[in-house]
Amino acid sequence: MVGGLTMGEWASVGPIEGRPELAAVLIGDREIAVARLEGGSWAAFDNSCTHEECPLAEGDLEGERIICYCHGSEFDVRTGAVLEGPAEDALPVYPVRIENGELEVEVP
Repeated sequence: MVGGLTMGEWASVGPIEGRPELAAVLIGDREIAVARLEGGSWAAFDNSCTHEECPLAEGDLEGERIICYCHGSEFDVRTGAVLEGPAEDALPVYPVRIENGELEVEVP
């Protein structure tokens, strides 16, 4: 426990080599989208839009912005902030790291 928060566990989602720019992965019972950003950094976020639960990995990634294909909601994949509605609730995001060529996501 750190600062009253329970730390999550790191889960490998596979090698970064050959990984698509945007894809959904299953970690336990969570479906998470992972995205390669400009400059080679990575982001991980819930794969369900907070508006109508459409899969975001089927949307468009433009820089650090994911655009839901269902109704056009836009989120910042680094912070989860809503950039354009109709979504009103922020998108859950997860820490990522690279260990020994593997992309890892920290989930609660």
